[in-house]
Amino acid sequence: MHRSKGNMYESVTHTHNEISGTCAHACTYCYMKAILGINERPLVFKESSNREHLGSGNVIFVGSAVDIWAEGIPSEWITKVLDHCGQYGNRYLFQSKNPARFLEFKDHPVMKKAILVTTIETNRWYDAMGKAPRVEERAEAMSQLAAEGFRTGVTIEPIMEFDHNELVGLVTKCKPEIVYIGKNTYKPVLLDEPKPEEVIDLALALKREGCDKVKLKKNILPYVQPEIEKRKKLKAKR
Repeated sequence: MHRSKGNMYESVTHTHNEISGTCAHACTYCYMKAILGINERPLVFKESSNREHLGSGNVIFVGSAVDIWAEGIPSEWITKVLDHCGQYGNRYLFQSKNPARFLEFKDHPVMKKAILVTTIETNRWYDAMGKAPRVEERAEAMSQLAAEGFRTGVTIEPIMEFDHNELVGLVTKCKPEIVYIGKNTYKPVLLDEPKPEEVIDLALALKREGCDKVKLKKNILPYVQPEIEKRKKLKAKR
């Protein structure tokens, strides 16, 4: 278990990874490439991490280094991770681009104590998104989870060019209690990114549609700050 740092979610205190290796989704923009390199690594279950004491009162992002819910991850590995988490009095964040797999484990008691997050970086499809499930499939699975009372969240990171109404519709379908918006942090890969004013319009629209908590992550603030200041000045003149 490691202290959270960098561009992590502000409420997360620690990260914990019991499964490591190359993620099956193969998104070209994955920030883990900068840490682990671009060479393929076999997936392994780390028994030593499964025995680690996780303490209490923490907010732990479990699976921050690889999507442990991706197809191909053995179900018994995921069960062992959840059983381990259940031994400690923490709150957990699980994130996946394959949230349909959350449904497979919805009866595990730890799932009701966690916030379940998916990535919806755009409503479109770009090659950079690799082999991950389509964003429409992600939104549908999250909608089912929300309807069954699970806590849900969405991260729009790395945000790419999008169609405003369509993206707002996908995100709100997930019924997220919190939405994060972030920028690409893996510099070797260039993405088609929206204009700052489009990012701000998106954030405002999501709030109007009932997403009370819409957070701009630290990595996108310098990009949109001039637009925020511009709007403040225009508002002050009225």
